[in-house]
Amino acid sequence: MTLSLHFDKGTIQLHGMAGRYMQHLDGISWDERTNSYRTPAANYRKLVTALCEKNISFQDHARKFSAETFVLKKNIRPRSFQSEAAEAWLSEKHGVVTLPTGAGKTILAVMLIAETGRPTLIHVPTIDLMRQWKEVLSEYFETPIGLLGGGINDIQTITVATYDSALIHVTHQGNLFGLLVFDECHHLPGEQNQFTALGSIAPFRLGLTATPERADGKEQVLYELCGPLCYEVHIDELSGRTLAPYVVETIEVDMRPEEREQYEISRECYTDFLR
Repeated sequence: MTLSLHFDKGTIQLHGMAGRYMQHLDGISWDERTNSYRTPAANYRKLVTALCEKNISFQDHARKFSAETFVLKKNIRPRSFQSEAAEAWLSEKHGVVTLPTGAGKTILAVMLIAETGRPTLIHVPTIDLMRQWKEVLSEYFETPIGLLGGGINDIQTITVATYDSALIHVTHQGNLFGLLVFDECHHLPGEQNQFTALGSIAPFRLGLTATPERADGKEQVLYELCGPLCYEVHIDELSGRTLAPYVVETIEVDMRPEEREQYEISRECYTDFLR
């Protein structure tokens, strides 16, 4: 019986003559509940690559997407650092790009979505950002832009989702997209958010952030889920050219005890969200 791959609730099940190949494959475990071998969906790229390299024939029933041709409504004239970032990411189609706020991360994503040519799910932390992304994407792409979040469940070949909504739906939609884009990807290593990446088979992944560092030191989790840091530009390298000159000024404010208490409560809420 030929080895076959199937997507099941954020994982890949291996059916057929799977046992004979286990010594050749990493990250596979036996699931006694279903009497089958299983691996997290995020291992799809490594699994398929290993099978092909070892000339092991298989049937792929996991992937429910195919190549797309995205037509742009208008040309993009990238800045030099955007071209460099695109070239760095396209070498593996897997990795994190760090650019300062205002440096054109969304336009870079438009370039890479068009170049990759796969159904794409963009993850954002808030509904406001979801709407902003849709507005920009609609300016450039002919294809309708879908939304997943804020009570909307409209899946298209290019869809923007909040992290929360993507998490809810990944167990049954994790095989529909070939490219995942994670905006503000420093949110991804959070205990819940990381399952949006683990539960998807998407072989191509782009992380975008101005600050990949995390207070809890979980940057390595980000790179495991999204790919390594492949390009980085710091704000001082663009200040006065791409970005307006800036001055960082700290203004200290005295607070009454009750104000300090409310501040600490609000800050804890904010930092919990960032995790």
